[in-house]
Amino acid sequence: MPSILYPKALMSGSLAEKPHDGRKRPALLEHFKGIVSTPADTDTYRIDRWAVQETLQAAYVVYPADATDISLAIQFAQAQALPLAIRGGGHNTSGASSSEGLVIDMRNMNSVRVDKEARVGYVQGGATIGQAQTEFLKYGLATPLGHCSTVGVIGLAIAGGLSSSMGEHGLTCDNILSATVVVANGVIVHANARENSDLLWAIKGGGSNFGVISELGMRLHVPPPELCKLELAYLPEQLSDVVMELNAWLKVQTPPETLFFGMALGPDGKPLLILNGLGSFNAEEGARLWNRFLQLGPIAHNTAQIPFSKRTYLADETPGLEGPKIALGCHIDKFDYGTVKKSFDTWVSLARSAPASIVLYEFYHYDLQSRVPLEAAAYPHRTTDKVVVILVQGFSDMGFVPEARKGAERLKKCITSSSTASAKNSVGYLNYSNHLAADNTTDANARRAYGANYPRLQQLKQKYDPEIVFNKWFCIRPSDAA
Repeated sequence: MPSILYPKALMSGSLAEKPHDGRKRPALLEHFKGIVSTPADTDTYRIDRWAVQETLQAAYVVYPADATDISLAIQFAQAQALPLAIRGGGHNTSGASSSEGLVIDMRNMNSVRVDKEARVGYVQGGATIGQAQTEFLKYGLATPLGHCSTVGVIGLAIAGGLSSSMGEHGLTCDNILSATVVVANGVIVHANARENSDLLWAIKGGGSNFGVISELGMRLHVPPPELCKLELAYLPEQLSDVVMELNAWLKVQTPPETLFFGMALGPDGKPLLILNGLGSFNAEEGARLWNRFLQLGPIAHNTAQIPFSKRTYLADETPGLEGPKIALGCHIDKFDYGTVKKSFDTWVSLARSAPASIVLYEFYHYDLQSRVPLEAAAYPHRTTDKVVVILVQGFSDMGFVPEARKGAERLKKCITSSSTASAKNSVGYLNYSNHLAADNTTDANARRAYGANYPRLQQLKQKYDPEIVFNKWFCIRPSDAA
């Protein structure tokens, strides 16, 4: 959860349209209630993305006011043969939210409402994690969300949704109860357990392949009032001890515990090992559970009790990456010192060219999500033995992107080298897959990503998007096109 991953500088917030200068809207968008923007509209034309190298100059950026607007935008894009992209929070480094054609920017549809008695939260397609949690907590409720306030709820949820509360409440996608989706032909479809349940199944992990989500209904829980936060730093020569202790801890990890082990450069530019933790218990219990790591003699440590409301902002606390960056994820099922040491050495060499870089091993409690049958939702990673790892490289030269991708692949190969073939062949956690998700020239990576669930996803693609209108992220091929 180090804040290097998510800067505050990412642009967000609703936009208000200024009076037009007399230019007419295209006929198909004449009744569009929201904002229609072109590059000439400097006050409303926003194409900023967290990964700045993935910014594309769109012919149109539209900001819908409701589901009907979304429908008009989809129909207009197809009528004009414009490539289509959807922007929720703009954090994904794959470029999935950018297009040279038409971008449906959901930021103005950001309302959140709560049915307290039913414990259901309704989140519009442009709401961020921070906006959603703020509203939920007004009712003393919450749902599994991440640790960066500016990330979009929808993008997180429909690709799985990892969080420190997944050990107790499962993945974000497993808490989706209903959805309003505008599909490729412009029809507004309501999906829940009783109607269009196949579409609900598909968006629980199937991402943006099936339409634009206007609103999600999400199961809410009563959160603890406070969390225990752990922050430790070690010298590189302590790596063996840290890896050994983490492996011992993994054998007794409890559902409320999450640890993040990382490699990053310190303020002086020297490599450090970091260990951050979150637990839904008080500081006294945290000291008991995590004392083993204090006994290793960290060079810096902090254990604190924080309000639950701060969880969503933990990755916002300090400035982070402002320029080009790439992220790439992988899975491991073996965490041994020899492999971690080789990975550390490889990362150090990469950090010379991309100093704002990090490797992060995310030790969530995976048991609860693994109890959900693989066939119950599109999300494909239901085992307990695979640990999520993300590598992020930040740099200043746009021309370094190809070299950064090569370096990330080299590091990924090193990190997974002692794991099983299943882990090595995984695309990693779906939201961390970067350029693997963006390659829509083939469905090879989609097949890798979804495995046994892919044939059913193909059938649903044929039903809801046979012309492959939505093709920016792990593009699924319809069954008739297979």
